[in-house]
Amino acid sequence: MKILVTIGSMVEKKFTRLFHIIDELCEENALDGSQLIAQSGFDNYIPRNFKAFDMLADEEFKKLIDESDLIITHAGTGTVTACLKRNKKVIVFPRMAKYDEHYDDHQLELANLFIKNNYVLCAKNKEELMKCIKELDLFTPQKFVSNNSKINKLVIDFIEK
Repeated sequence: MKILVTIGSMVEKKFTRLFHIIDELCEENALDGSQLIAQSGFDNYIPRNFKAFDMLADEEFKKLIDESDLIITHAGTGTVTACLKRNKKVIVFPRMAKYDEHYDDHQLELANLFIKNNYVLCAKNKEELMKCIKELDLFTPQKFVSNNSKINKLVIDFIEK
């Protein structure tokens, strides 16, 4: 199974917690590091058990998503929806303020919305990530439906009034 791990493009906050967990799961043979590639962004994390790259151009990144069977990602809307639109299985691993990975916990709120609609699995720690990986074969995500047209209509209606 080909796995892509991605943490987005945030410069100010690190997300090494996820990479440490991924490295540990590779060492424990829960993940196959030879089948895993990670976008480490501006994190400067040096993996022990998998390959990583900083950033890619958008088209190259989308190609990696297309080639992957599973995406483990921060709970950034753009990344998650890009994966869901390609009918990929996604495990979101939200950045959390208590670990100084973000300024607030909006990623937890976004993750809860994606979970509520049965689009993704979600983990906030190593044990939960391991559970998600074990449940992956039984998980069938709901087909993603964008609400952009509804939101656009709300904005237009508001402006016109």
